[in-house]
Amino acid sequence: MREIILILYFFLVVIVGFISFGQIKNARDFFIAGKDAGVYQVSGSLLASILGSSAILGSVDFAYEVGWAGSWLMLCGAFGLFLLYPLVKYIKNFQGYNLPGLLGSFYGEEVQRISSFIIPIAWLGIVASQIMGAAKIITIISSFTYIEGVWISGFVFIVYTMLGGQFSIIKTDMIQLIFILVGLMTAFAFISSEPVTKDVLPMINEKFGYVDLLVMILTYSTTYLVGPDIYSRLFCARDEKTMRSSILISIGVLIPLGFILAKFGIYGADLFENIGKNSVLLMIADTKLPKFLSFLLYLGLLSAVISSADTTLLTASSLFTQGVIKDLKSEKAVFISRVLTAVFGIGAIFIALKMKYILSTLLMALTIYSGAFIIPTFVGMFGYRARKSVVITAIIAGGFVAIIGKFYLGNIGKYISIGAFVLNALILYIGKKL
Repeated sequence: MREIILILYFFLVVIVGFISFGQIKNARDFFIAGKDAGVYQVSGSLLASILGSSAILGSVDFAYEVGWAGSWLMLCGAFGLFLLYPLVKYIKNFQGYNLPGLLGSFYGEEVQRISSFIIPIAWLGIVASQIMGAAKIITIISSFTYIEGVWISGFVFIVYTMLGGQFSIIKTDMIQLIFILVGLMTAFAFISSEPVTKDVLPMINEKFGYVDLLVMILTYSTTYLVGPDIYSRLFCARDEKTMRSSILISIGVLIPLGFILAKFGIYGADLFENIGKNSVLLMIADTKLPKFLSFLLYLGLLSAVISSADTTLLTASSLFTQGVIKDLKSEKAVFISRVLTAVFGIGAIFIALKMKYILSTLLMALTIYSGAFIIPTFVGMFGYRARKSVVITAIIAGGFVAIIGKFYLGNIGKYISIGAFVLNALILYIGKKL
């Protein structure tokens, strides 16, 4: 029965893509949904994109290890949106379709093109993390293997995104968000009355200290402050008021949700001594929740996967398209983006087959991006301008050092990751003086 519902769910998702395909009239519809989305559409899409399987399952697994410190993932996301709120006035009148276009308006076409090539490569890891989450859910609610789950979910994401683009994404994200929140809240209501017998680590502890929090702010919060997926939602909004209201609503949801997800992890740590490669939240659903509630949770998590995977996949393909043909408003942009959606989707599938842990895959991608692009974008909004060679050097150096930091364990890796931001800023500062 579950397999039938699962197949039906994916089938309906693809049907939405086909319907949206017939409604797309031009590149503006495909890439920014006609730039006519209201508050509920934009806020729903923001939250649905943020609350992917990697963020939800990753937060719970993180809390399993570090206690209440697991809430920092969502709290850092909310903090990034809080910092973004006053910057809306700098992006409200931008007529482009994505973040590289914004960088191009600051520093020139060459910077736009290099960012259009680099960001999609990092974003492959984020798409892969969503596919990994979907595959794990599929293996629990069906007889499919993990490998089969990766291919099935990846195929659905690719087809749905190719067909409908942003037009279908912005329309369905609010519905998917409702599934996500209903699934999480009903499961939380069921487990919240059960006492936790073990001592719980506080929000700052020996497993997650202030240096860890600083690194998370730099590599995670900043991707909400200056992030391709976040900006792609805001660029769909019809006006500045819609952008601001959507950000505030998203902050209001993320803060309590951070503690709710941490509670799941703490509850799981009280139940399970060793989870191996399994997801804590999925183990709770499988062993503790009544069948109906567990199915609601699984449905919510599948919705989380779809709502994030389609956004990140479209972001990657559209950015790369812009790097190839420069102008997303041209007639062939939609066709090329659809082709690249298939290419990047298949690439993400192979990454999902090789990688083992969802959160590490997500944070690897975000670390590369943040070390390269956060500071050039942020200072550009405040009027900083430099030669294209200086900005490109800062982007490449910051991203490269950030990658190196991910290969070192303990404090050394953390300090290298912080150093990526320092190096990026120094190059921009010194380059301006020369």
